[in-house]
Amino acid sequence: MTPNQPQYGGTNDIRDFPQQEAEETLESAKRQLNEVLDGISERAREYGKYADETVQQNPWTAVGVGFGVGIVMGALLMLAARRD
Repeated sequence: MTPNQPQYGGTNDIRDFPQQEAEETLESAKRQLNEVLDGISERAREYGKYADETVQQNPWTAVGVGFGVGIVMGALLMLAARRD
């Protein structure tokens, strides 16, 4: 099959695409998307739990890291503001 050749016969018109096949394709895409989103959500929960445990075990380290990140972000924002 060449890139310009229609896959389902006829023309490249969307009206030639069978309705049932379109619905099946859409349902399949929805299932795949839900599986991917479920995997991402599970990983995010795991990372959140890990971060929570780490902060609870090392609260002063977390405060220091937060302070350092705030200083760096503030400095970057000041540099960006001066450029304008």
